[in-house]
Amino acid sequence: MTNKTQIQKKKWEIPHTFLLIFIIIALCAVLTYIIPAGQYDMVETESGSNVVDPNSFHYVDSNPTGLYDFFNAVPTGLINMAALIFFVFICGGSFGIINETKTLEIGINKLARVLNGKENIMIFSVMAIFSILSALMGFNTECLIFIPLGVALARRCGYDSMTGTAMVLCGTMVGFSCGVFNPYTTAVAQSIVGLPTFSGMGLRIAMHIVMLILSAWYVLRYANRVKNDPSKSYCHELEKQLAENGDVLEFSEETRFSAKNILVLLVMAVSFTIVIYNAIVNKWSTTEMMPIFFAMGIFSGILGGMSGNDICRAWLAGARTMVFGALVIGMGRGVLIVMENGAIFHTIVRGLASFMSVLPPTLVAVTMFISNAIINFFVPSGSGQATLVMPIMGPLAQLTGVSQQTAVLAFQLGDGLTNTIIPTSSTTNAAIGIARIDFLQWIKFSIKLAGIQYAVAIVFIFAASLMGL
Repeated sequence: MTNKTQIQKKKWEIPHTFLLIFIIIALCAVLTYIIPAGQYDMVETESGSNVVDPNSFHYVDSNPTGLYDFFNAVPTGLINMAALIFFVFICGGSFGIINETKTLEIGINKLARVLNGKENIMIFSVMAIFSILSALMGFNTECLIFIPLGVALARRCGYDSMTGTAMVLCGTMVGFSCGVFNPYTTAVAQSIVGLPTFSGMGLRIAMHIVMLILSAWYVLRYANRVKNDPSKSYCHELEKQLAENGDVLEFSEETRFSAKNILVLLVMAVSFTIVIYNAIVNKWSTTEMMPIFFAMGIFSGILGGMSGNDICRAWLAGARTMVFGALVIGMGRGVLIVMENGAIFHTIVRGLASFMSVLPPTLVAVTMFISNAIINFFVPSGSGQATLVMPIMGPLAQLTGVSQQTAVLAFQLGDGLTNTIIPTSSTTNAAIGIARIDFLQWIKFSIKLAGIQYAVAIVFIFAASLMGL
């Protein structure tokens, strides 16, 4: 009986995240033997950006993925995503140093005591803050630096790592998807189809509010269920493991900052201010942010009274916790590399556009949303997807009676909302990797939320289409 039970458990073991992505890469490689290779030409716009010429599609010589190219997809993905991968490592190392100073532990314990009995307000407030930051400046990968703080705060308040990750990530994705002032999706897409930048913000603001309220309700519902019964956590085994390793959930008695802790807090405040200011004003990418976070860790260790050797050991320990998330980022990129090298991605885009052209006008906008969600699986980049699909979606909208504003809305929602559930999203993979949550555990949590958000998105798109907005 015991052996049979063990066999059954082994038989029904869920696939590892790495295995899941590897299977997707393999399926895409097989498709390069089935789907004809095709290509759109790129043209330069008046603003200097390169976009697809929607009338230039042509078939090219087939380039099916060979065995060498198949196994080279992941290494190439790691190289292509090196900037984000090293950003994750550096942030992990720096927070490892800061954690050793006990500054965050004391601060979080103090905050948790203040918020005792007001945890629902805390969760909604955190989600609202990140959604607003994302709506104003396309705050996306930048949210990763706050994942350790969100997880620590949630766990100290009696929740789990999933709740802490969701507070930051789901709030960020709401703001990014609705994109009231998102420079990477809304602004780029509107400029391609000739709309005034950030026009139509009234509908986007209304949608942002509705999405935020429903998303916060979903996260709160889950968080309170876990608090009442920890076994209901989707990452219950992770929480048990963390507790066994000494990462206790009880409040520490220490809630008083020493002079060294105050200096560390000052270093963090200055570092975050520099990063956020330059992200908004100078459009810094993660590459420009890396030196700031690296310096933040070093200075925090020095001012926190750590020796040079202790700083090095803490940095390595912190970076080590990021290995899973960093590797998943590169593996996810491998999917796009196989599609691009096999020259089948543009063929898929053209097929979707051809399908939409025969639909009734009232369904075209909703189909645009669904198509962009599919495309985002392979191109999880807001600005990259905009330059690929909007030159096609724009003319298609005109031919079918859909307004350009609605086409942009369908694009940005299809691009943004999908990021929380696809295994190729670098931000999501990095976030759950930092929190040490498995992708399939995250899917169990996020799939129902995605369904709610998709339903809301379709209602708004359908309404916009009917009203000709």
